Amino acid sequence: MRPFFQSSPYSPRFQLSWFGIACVALACATLSSCSNSNKLPALNDAESALLDSISLFAGTLPSEALLGTFPQHRCTVESDSLYGADVMHLNWWKGPGLSERISLPWPDKNPRNLTSVEDLGGLSIWVRKEGASRSVPVLVFELEDTRGMRSSVALAARHVPSFPLDTLWQEVRIPLSDFNCGRNQTDWSAISSMNLRMEHFGEVLVGACTLVPHMGRKKVERRAAKRPLIAMEPGQFIVFEENADHEWGLGDFGEDRQFIVKEKRGRSKSQALDCQWDCTPPPLSSQKVRFPDHTIGFSWNRWQTLAPPARPDAAYIVFKLRNIGVNPGPTAALPIEVGIEDGTGRRSSVALTQVLIPATGFGKWMECRIPFNAFDWATEDDPSGLGSISYIYFQFSEKGHVYIDDLSVRF
Repeated sequence: MRPFFQSSPYSPRFQLSWFGIACVALACATLSSCSNSNKLPALNDAESALLDSISLFAGTLPSEALLGTFPQHRCTVESDSLYGADVMHLNWWKGPGLSERISLPWPDKNPRNLTSVEDLGGLSIWVRKEGASRSVPVLVFELEDTRGMRSSVALAARHVPSFPLDTLWQEVRIPLSDFNCGRNQTDWSAISSMNLRMEHFGEVLVGACTLVPHMGRKKVERRAAKRPLIAMEPGQFIVFEENADHEWGLGDFGEDRQFIVKEKRGRSKSQALDCQWDCTPPPLSSQKVRFPDHTIGFSWNRWQTLAPPARPDAAYIVFKLRNIGVNPGPTAALPIEVGIEDGTGRRSSVALTQVLIPATGFGKWMECRIPFNAFDWATEDDPSGLGSISYIYFQFSEKGHVYIDDLSVRF
C-alpha cells in the first residue's frame, strides 16, 4: 500500500514543508480515525477491470468544453501547493436556469456496464471548500447513461469525514449503491459519464476523481447516523416557481419523455414544468416496457433530511396542475403519484384521484393540496412507515401531458 503522501493516480502529492507535514499528520489522523478493518471486496477479473482505479480526473487538463465561464458556473484548472498537483476550481451561483453540471466521461469515451459492481464499487473524490463564503456548497454526483438519464446522490455526512465541507482536503467516498435518485429509470449497463452538479451557491477545489472498489468507513457512517434530524420550521417553502434550486429527473429525453421547464400556454408567459410522457408499450405489442415510469424529485432544504412534521394534518404539499393530455374518464385517477422518500429509502405516495384533481377541470389550472397525514408515517406500533423527509417526488406512468407550477410545502 502506498504511503499517504506518495504520488498516485488518486491521492494528492504533498510538498513536505513543515506546514505540509503538519497538514499530512492531521489528514492521516482524520483518515485513520475513519478507517475500517474490513477487507476490500473480493473481485473477479471482469469486476477488477471495471474497478481498477479508473481515473475520471487526476490533475490532467480536462476537455476544453469544461473550462471557462458559463451562465451559472466557472471552471478553471490551477495548481494547489498543498495538494501537490493541478486541481479543478469550481465556482457557481444561482441563476435563472436549472443548476449546471460538469461531465467527466470515461478515459476512452466508451460507456461502461456497472450493473455487476453496483454493490462493490464506489467513487473516490478529493475535495475541499474554497473562498471566504460561509455558505455550505451543495454538490450532487450523477451517473449518466447514453440516453441522458441520471442516477444521483447528494453529498452527505456519511460520505466524508468532516461534514459540511471545510477548507481542508478530504477524500469523499460514495458507494455506487448510494446513487438511488433516478436509479430505476437509468440504464446502468450503459453509463457514459460521472457528472458533478453544482446547486445554489458554492466554491470548491476538486482533486483526483477515481472509480475504485468500495470499502465502507464505519466510524464516518456511525457518526453520520447519530446526527439529529433537522426540525421542521413553520412557514411556506417554495420548491418550484419559475425554477427549482434542487431537483433530479428533469430533462428532455426524447419524444416519449420530456420533463422540462417551459413557458406556459395561454396569456401567462411565466415558466412551468411541462411534463409529457408515454411509458406504454408499442401498439399491438406484448413486450414489456423496460422503464415503465418516470420520477422527478425535489428538495427545498439542500437535500438535508428533515424530521416529520409535528402535525401532519396541518402540513401540505401544494401545487397547481393543468391537465391537457390525459382523459381519465368520470372516476379514474390521473397516472401520477405524489410521494415522500425518507432518509432510509422508504417511500409513501398517493395517487392524484378525482378528489384531488377533478376530471371536470380538464384544460384548466387547478390547485391541489395534499396533507402530510395522507402518507404512511412510522409509529411506535408500526415502524415500517416514513421516519423522516428526504425529498418529495412525482411519479408518472402510462401516458399523459400536464403542466405543474407553484409547487411548495407548507408547515
